[in-house]
Amino acid sequence: MKKYGLMLLLFFSISMQLLAQNPIITNIYTADPTARVYNGKLYIYPSHDVPWNPEWEKLGAVKEGHGHVMTDYHAFSTTDLVNYTDHGVIVAQKDVPWGSKVGYGMWAPCITEKEGKYYYYFPNTPADKSGFRQIGLATATQPEGPFTIEPNYIEGLKGIDPNPFIDDDGQAYMYWGGGKGNSLKVVKLTADMKAIEGETMAIENLPQEYKEGPFVFKRNGLYYLTFPHNKDTKNSTEEIGYAIGKHPLGPFEFKGTIMDRFEDCWTNHHSIVEYKKQWYMFYHHNDISKVGNLRSVAVDSLFFEADGSIRKVIPTLRGVGLTSASDTIQIDRYSHIHNAEIGFVHQAGVPEWKITKAKKDSWVQYNSVHFDIKPKFVKLKLKHTGQKGWIEIRENSKNGPLIAKALVDTTNDKWQTVKAKLDHKPKGTLNLVCVFESDAEMELDWVLFSKK
Repeated sequence: MKKYGLMLLLFFSISMQLLAQNPIITNIYTADPTARVYNGKLYIYPSHDVPWNPEWEKLGAVKEGHGHVMTDYHAFSTTDLVNYTDHGVIVAQKDVPWGSKVGYGMWAPCITEKEGKYYYYFPNTPADKSGFRQIGLATATQPEGPFTIEPNYIEGLKGIDPNPFIDDDGQAYMYWGGGKGNSLKVVKLTADMKAIEGETMAIENLPQEYKEGPFVFKRNGLYYLTFPHNKDTKNSTEEIGYAIGKHPLGPFEFKGTIMDRFEDCWTNHHSIVEYKKQWYMFYHHNDISKVGNLRSVAVDSLFFEADGSIRKVIPTLRGVGLTSASDTIQIDRYSHIHNAEIGFVHQAGVPEWKITKAKKDSWVQYNSVHFDIKPKFVKLKLKHTGQKGWIEIRENSKNGPLIAKALVDTTNDKWQTVKAKLDHKPKGTLNLVCVFESDAEMELDWVLFSKK
């Protein structure tokens, strides 16, 4: 693997708190997030990317050509969309009774809740070699587990990317599948959620190129079927499209794209959820690893137009949630940037970015900082190669009220912390803009407001 892989995976413990900005999970590689709201908390159930270990081949494992290697699943939760708690492994390959112990194929999972019980569906490589993937089930009485794995996979759900959906009348459906043509499928589930009922239907009238990862939700009486797909054969990366229907079984009418394809990450896989009166879209990207099979979960706000159509979601580094002015503000997770770039401070271990190549006429904006303290100073961790320069901290725009002006001399290519007294004390929630003025290039790591 490339730069950051194994050291990053070994660096963290599962009990740590994770701080927001995209990607929101950095202690392990994660992809294919299902977001659900249970008991007032927002939970995320992603898959878990790991680098291939050649030692597994001695155990009989075969490295698949696609390179997506997954051994277990974690659960995460948050109440503020800023701090995320990793609840650890909830289902592992080694514990699946019907699964291959050397399959490494625990791809995109999904969960739903019915009458106080949680039903966690996941694909896995079957030990009986009955298919590329079979879909199994684990159940729990709490959203973070512990989960009990059913002894056998669910007959009739051969494939990938399960997505259970329970309608208002209590009827449950399962969507799943991947491939070209009418490859996404839907079927009713039995009342106990453990088997299929009736005829399996292929979902028609969708783009005919490769599709996967169906995710269905209901809003204002309409059923939204969303899915990653490769729109054409000239560009192999995926965008996320959607269709709308008036019944869970369709027919569905294709409406368009809600997230454009990434140029540097082949896959995308998402979920959409409403939390505290705001809709969000969770997805993944290879922002940390720069490797297509080592991805990280991110989130951005999602909005509907008056006619029920979905406004296109633009991926950001800033993400969502309020950042307290008393926290270290990672300004490199920007909302907007001009005449500067982003780079890594460290190339292994904790993923930590920085603003680079900033000089005269450069600025970076970080939105939604809440001033719940009354600071007197601002501190900036930076590097500067020139003799004289400064960074202005302004409110809401590059020409907004001046909060502070930090004078910067040369740091001899070493990181230093510069402190400046506030000229203006901001109140409430606002956007911060760092404006650079220097003939030589600067690098900026973070900004911190303090009382002393």
